[in-house]
Amino acid sequence: MAATGLFSQIIKLPAWDITGYRTWIAAGILFAWVWWREGHVALNSARDYSRMLVLGILLCIHWITYFHSMQVSSIAIGMLSLYAYPVLTVFMEPLITGNKIDWGDVVSGVFVLIGIYFLVPEFDFANNTTQGVLWGLVSAFSFALRNLLLSNWFSGQSSARSMSYQVLIVALVMTPVIFTSPHVPTNVDWGLILILGLFFTAFSHTLFGYALRYLKAKTVGLVACMQPVYGVFYGVIFIHSIPNVSTFVGGAIIVAAAIYESLREHHKSAIPLTD
Repeated sequence: MAATGLFSQIIKLPAWDITGYRTWIAAGILFAWVWWREGHVALNSARDYSRMLVLGILLCIHWITYFHSMQVSSIAIGMLSLYAYPVLTVFMEPLITGNKIDWGDVVSGVFVLIGIYFLVPEFDFANNTTQGVLWGLVSAFSFALRNLLLSNWFSGQSSARSMSYQVLIVALVMTPVIFTSPHVPTNVDWGLILILGLFFTAFSHTLFGYALRYLKAKTVGLVACMQPVYGVFYGVIFIHSIPNVSTFVGGAIIVAAAIYESLREHHKSAIPLTD
């Protein structure tokens, strides 16, 4: 999933066009996979379809704002600001699941917020970096809410089936944009969109869904904070996008919080040996 940031820079289309094209490709692949593996694609009830509609709309908001964040600022800013979503998850999860707040998670959340503070050079809405952070935070909120609802509503649903419907809903929502857009993909764009839809959407998000089936949403979110490290690395290697010092400092704080949380969760889940 970390490599998706590259496509926001190398595909010369707006975020909403990219989202529309990538989701139609991903939806086709995912539904074919579900049909082959499970023999049918239908959900169990009308309520499941309505819930999928909510998840799909949240995923649509997440993808558009995430790509737009990177396009108005940089890969590093977009990815690192998105990773406020583990913090939001920590505070939103008790409201949805009824679990008590774990104050150790709050500590992790505070450090992530400090890291985000370093990403913003000045709180000026005319500043591209500030815009990128704000769009990233919108993306973070929609992603956190989608993950929590997904793990709460469809814990017994196969990851590929759940993702196929969400992606299809995003594709349907974005279809009018595709047909009315003045932007026409080049042959190079089509090749990149195909790779993005197949490997970095259908495959990667299905794996992410599997993680949500077996772990708490906050655990998945905080451990996944390693993604910006990979994303920034890809940006440096492939398109020579080098973050400034404050971005490195903020990113280091965010990653440190993720490592702390992952070690703490591992310690809590460890089963002591008995005679």
